[in-house]
Amino acid sequence: MKNILMLFITLLILSTVTYASFPVTANGTTTELVADDGNNALPIANVEFNFGGFILGLLLGFIGVGLAYISSNDEAFRRSAWYGVGTWVILLLILSVGAPIGGM
Repeated sequence: MKNILMLFITLLILSTVTYASFPVTANGTTTELVADDGNNALPIANVEFNFGGFILGLLLGFIGVGLAYISSNDEAFRRSAWYGVGTWVILLLILSVGAPIGGM
């Protein structure tokens, strides 16, 4: 018990000393990322995800997508319902291929 208490106190002191070693000043520098025309990297998509819509599509399938379109105007909610249906279809295919044929 003493060892655990000493370990906790040591970690607490080290985190305080580490935080105090690097003070934050008011004139901090800011960095700005600028992409030039020579950059051939693909743009990052801003995809919003709604867990409620995903669960609705996963548990209710296409009926859940219909309910998402009826109940909400939020595009992220509707898209997440479609992601749930896609996951549902993939799981259904995996489980149906993995099932033995002929009931062995």
